[in-house]
Amino acid sequence: MHVTFMQLGGPEKVSEITGRRGMLVRAASGKGVTYQARNTKDVTMEMVNMHEKQLFMDGKKLVAIISEAGSAGVSLQADRRATNQKRRVHLTLELPWSADRAIQQFGRTHRSNQASAPEYRLLFTNLGGERRFASIVAKRLASLGALTQGDRRAGPSLSAYNYDSAYGKRALVVMYKGIMEQDSLPVVPPGCSSEKLETIQDFIVKAKAALVSVGIVRDTVLANGKDSGKLSGRIVDSDMHDVGRFLNRILGLPPDIQNRLFELFISILDLLIQNARIEGNLDSGIVDIKANVIELQGTPKTVHEDQMSGASTVLFTFTLDRGVTWESASTMLDEKQKDGLSSANDGFYESRREWLGRRHFILAFESSASGMYKIVRPAVGESIREMTLSELKNKYRKLSSLEKARSGWEDEYEVSSKQCMHGPNCKLGDYCQTGRRIQEVNVLGGIILPVWGTIEKALSKQARQSHKRLRVVRIETTADNRRIVGLLVPNAAVESVLQELGWVQDIDD
Repeated sequence: MHVTFMQLGGPEKVSEITGRRGMLVRAASGKGVTYQARNTKDVTMEMVNMHEKQLFMDGKKLVAIISEAGSAGVSLQADRRATNQKRRVHLTLELPWSADRAIQQFGRTHRSNQASAPEYRLLFTNLGGERRFASIVAKRLASLGALTQGDRRAGPSLSAYNYDSAYGKRALVVMYKGIMEQDSLPVVPPGCSSEKLETIQDFIVKAKAALVSVGIVRDTVLANGKDSGKLSGRIVDSDMHDVGRFLNRILGLPPDIQNRLFELFISILDLLIQNARIEGNLDSGIVDIKANVIELQGTPKTVHEDQMSGASTVLFTFTLDRGVTWESASTMLDEKQKDGLSSANDGFYESRREWLGRRHFILAFESSASGMYKIVRPAVGESIREMTLSELKNKYRKLSSLEKARSGWEDEYEVSSKQCMHGPNCKLGDYCQTGRRIQEVNVLGGIILPVWGTIEKALSKQARQSHKRLRVVRIETTADNRRIVGLLVPNAAVESVLQELGWVQDIDD
């Protein structure tokens, strides 16, 4: 901490709010150090933290270093009554194990009467095992949000680091079984090639040895005979599903194999989540439906009235435009470059292979998660899933010609307004929304619980698996910010849902 303290300008520039009583200061000659008390003649040791806090709030010092011990009861928010009302950027160097302690720390800079809310930056290295800190806090903050505000997403957005979920446990089992050669791995391990099977075998040998060295694989035996030199062992049931222990133990491994094991775990986890999403089994709570333009189509229809309460169930139909124009995409890239945040690989890309006679165009730029790339598409905007650089380069080639990128982007933007990505001969016809820029979305709002079973019955008759599951969504119109929370009804299922509800179409409809 002391090195950082001096690099930021020392005691003249930095407020220190910690439990330290003094500091070691290097002599001007560079030889030797002297102990110096933190307080001065004018300020007692008991009041030094409050004095430092006041200097920060008065704008005399623009950086504050705080510790858990010294910051109890200290308010450092951009208070409207304070001289220093600059937005606070709160960097957390060590995430605490407990979520309530994390909230306590975040609360130092996020309090009432502030001119602006703080920006939080959580610092940890790119070592795979260190993600366990964020994982634990993410899981507990999600529970805290659910308890205090009835919404799992109410806390800081750390959901990307919540590996200790049902999918995380399943991914760990799949990975362990693959490494122990009880089953084949569903993905190619990092740094391996599917064409060169020996690279995968070499990784499995190294991964198994690594898991033995940290005590996850037990009772190891070196085989003789034709499998001479091969390790065999077992992973006990309690370790098989313990994501926390996996992340904890791999911290003891050299960085290369540690990161490769972690990347393998994440790619299996991504695959499981992607499959669950395709099958319509992914439980993501209330889902926000986002698009650049969301408009309510016509007048909402009352499709059911509850006899007990007289309350209505209403069908809302929305038109969504998810597309990103060439101008918007170019501006995104320009702003990244102006801010000096762009990497050499940022830019427009074209797919290496054709899809139904067409190549696809994307904008890719490095995200805050180092080494990962955000993907923006002309038809559907920003993708939830980020790509690694190797996947990006494997599937797409970077375009040096802006003119080529522009014509491809604008063509895809235009075509996607009328048809899905499967082309004009798609089996589902107008019902297919995959890759379609302009979509129609139907949401049942109003009183839902009395008709829940009826809707469930109607959806169970649908042919596609993804259309069978009930989804609660939140949607907000862009022009007048009208917000609706309700059940999403797949377009192909609207008719059968209305029939089950016994809705009779008005003559003038």
